[in-house]
Amino acid sequence: ERVSECKDVWRNDLSRFGRSYLEVGDYLEHIFPLLGVRFIAINDHYDSSRHIGSTAGIDVAFRNLVAQQYSQDLSEKIKSSRHIQMRKGKFVSHCPYGYMRHPTQKHQMVPDPETAPVVKMIFRLAAKGKKSTEIAAMLNDCGILTPLVKKKWENPNVKNDVMWSHQAVLRIIQDYKYTGAMVSFKCGNKKIRAKTQKRYKKEDWVIVEGCHEPLVSKDDFQKANEMIRKVHYQGRKKTDCKDRFYYCGCCGRRLRKTFGLDEYFSCQTQLYKSKAACASIFWSKTELETVLLQAYRVQLRLLQDELEALTACARPDPLLDCRIQQGEISGEIESINSRNLHLYEAYRGGSLSREEFMRQKEAMTVRLKTLKLRLEELQQEENRLTEAAAEEENRQEHIKGMLQQIILSDDELKSFMYEAVSRVDVYPDRDLEITWKHSDLLKGMQKDKCEGN
Repeated sequence: ERVSECKDVWRNDLSRFGRSYLEVGDYLEHIFPLLGVRFIAINDHYDSSRHIGSTAGIDVAFRNLVAQQYSQDLSEKIKSSRHIQMRKGKFVSHCPYGYMRHPTQKHQMVPDPETAPVVKMIFRLAAKGKKSTEIAAMLNDCGILTPLVKKKWENPNVKNDVMWSHQAVLRIIQDYKYTGAMVSFKCGNKKIRAKTQKRYKKEDWVIVEGCHEPLVSKDDFQKANEMIRKVHYQGRKKTDCKDRFYYCGCCGRRLRKTFGLDEYFSCQTQLYKSKAACASIFWSKTELETVLLQAYRVQLRLLQDELEALTACARPDPLLDCRIQQGEISGEIESINSRNLHLYEAYRGGSLSREEFMRQKEAMTVRLKTLKLRLEELQQEENRLTEAAAEEENRQEHIKGMLQQIILSDDELKSFMYEAVSRVDVYPDRDLEITWKHSDLLKGMQKDKCEGN
């Protein structure tokens, strides 16, 4: 269950909620009480409502510790079992492109009749001296599905078309599994539930020959790899990454950066697809910075105009109106309480009958209940308006700080410009679509201005 959508969280026992001793304890003793969430573990007879203002006790802490130790022990046993299978030459993770699972044997691979010919063609072209980019372009022109598409890989955040690239081709050419050997222990987790894996050195890999049907002979594999251009690694170079927000407006891919007399940006799709619409995209860094600086100065002037217009127009103060209404309702509540007392005195003095007393008292009770509900709503509205006013004040202060950049020179303004740009889409007709990080500030000011008018 999602904590943000419910006030009660139910689990069969504490181990079903989490296996980390520290994290479960933090949730039970700090996060859940802060959010007002009641946690119930049925089998462990735990109810957080019985431990308000105190810890759950040593028994609950011990259960969480045992659950964590059990999880770690189980993880080690599963990892050990998989390592044994790897040393026997069985695959335990996934089949590489060109292979598929054996229909009856769980840890055995067989050639995929649909993709195995593609792998053989890639090795054949590489052995003839074709470059990886040329092979990728040929595969794209033929409409051959990529490994990601073959696995039905889907990611809603990726909007560009999936295509073959030189990296995908190189991964196939350099994979020794296509010779019929099983290669294991390429990478592994440093610890349980680690989000990243550590790559092992090549000499630490476990290679078992003759585990499945090869798609390429060892001689062809070696020949294809010898034809690949070797890049001599000279250490990691520090490059300027603050301008990595340029994207192709056609395919959505980030533009690649090349170096020469200047730094240049172009779309790499033209390397892998013939007659690509974005083949003409080519900008130097100097040209892009000139256009962005002009556009950023325009944005600053727009912010200045909107802030001046917002400051000049007189707008009603909803917070003041809310507080005035609260004062009026509070006065009416005090008046009803006073009238209720006088009404009781008149009834006790005999000047008012019981029926009339009960009728007027019930009417005042109903009115008093309505007023208290309305007062509570206004108090909540006041808190909301107070937070909104504080946010508006911070926003205006932030804008005033930005407007001080107008007097800066181009060289001084350049660093602020890079911080303000979120994304730049570049189109073949040399049009640029710029997305600014402060665009929500401008929209918010225009909204406030419209509401004020």
